[in-house]
Amino acid sequence: MNRILAIAFILFCFEIGLFLMFAPWSSLWDNNFLFAFSPGFKAFALSNFTRGAVSGLGFVDCVLGLSELHRFWKSLRLFDRTPE
Repeated sequence: MNRILAIAFILFCFEIGLFLMFAPWSSLWDNNFLFAFSPGFKAFALSNFTRGAVSGLGFVDCVLGLSELHRFWKSLRLFDRTPE
């Protein structure tokens, strides 16, 4: 069960990371319905600084997924060793 949870967490990190890296630069970000309620929020959310910060957070999330994948493979190699 722990292996399944570890794989699910790794996939979740990659999925969220890729979404956060590419969504701020897509039309999905530009055509948000929340912008109709607050013009100040629209100016903040559409700034390149905010888009870059969200993309950077996505990059960090992908790096977290890679580190967890490395740790998972390392634990599998330790677990699958046969005693001499």
